[in-house]
Amino acid sequence: MVHKASELPPYRALLVVDIKEFSGVPGRYQAEVTDLVPVILRSAFERCGLIEVWSGRRFFISTGDGCAMGFPSAVLPLLLTPFLQGLQDELDYRDQVRADPMPLRMRVSVNIGAVTDSGQELMSEGSGASRVETHRLLDAQPVRDLLSRSGPATRVAAIVSVRAFHDAVVGGYTEDSQDLYVPAPVQVKQLTDVAYLRVPSPTGDLLHSGFLPRTEPGGEGIDEHASTEDRPQEAGSTTNSSQDVRGVLSQSRDHVNQGNTNYTFHGTGNVNSGAGNQFNGADTRYYDRRGS
Repeated sequence: MVHKASELPPYRALLVVDIKEFSGVPGRYQAEVTDLVPVILRSAFERCGLIEVWSGRRFFISTGDGCAMGFPSAVLPLLLTPFLQGLQDELDYRDQVRADPMPLRMRVSVNIGAVTDSGQELMSEGSGASRVETHRLLDAQPVRDLLSRSGPATRVAAIVSVRAFHDAVVGGYTEDSQDLYVPAPVQVKQLTDVAYLRVPSPTGDLLHSGFLPRTEPGGEGIDEHASTEDRPQEAGSTTNSSQDVRGVLSQSRDHVNQGNTNYTFHGTGNVNSGAGNQFNGADTRYYDRRGS
């Protein structure tokens, strides 16, 4: 059989967001909350001086409790800095002065890869393995735990793919310290990899114990690949382990899925405070753009 090669679709910076506990929103308000997602995102981009990035998005796909977006690959660093802080600030503002049906908190995943982008607004826009991976990252337990273990003032928790982290952060394009991103093992369905956690405003147990599960007494690492039922459940049993997992990261530098690789994280007690570089946009006023 003759196999014919085909061209890759364009590389796009990918951003997927969803609302924490959307299922808990009364049905009466779910449509309103869904409609708020693009309003909030547009305001967050403008708040941190990136309205041109918002306007230049290649596709926007609603997922009901969130959305998936594609952007030109060149803006990938901006989706980390200053956008994540801008989104945190926008959600802070809305909680203080707006009358939303509920205080909103969001998980965010950031990735880069080849996805379809015809420019014709087809239903299939954004299709590809990288898009699937971005959604899988958003469902990973480490990023879900960040919002569960923090207080309500922590409104944004992000997870960043290895490829995006190395291109944007290690490459120096965000000008962020790499220590603001905590490596974590993820396993969701067929995806087994390492990704990076980022929280612009950590609170609660994230400050007390860190972002990641610590080792069990006796020095054995907790298996992050075990089911929730099989994991030891300890109050306050988390700590960052960014110093000791760097040996693991060499396995993912080329973004290769190692399949059966097992990661053991040994905690050091370091806490990522998230108090890194912040971007102050030229105009931080809020405008209600409902219907714009």
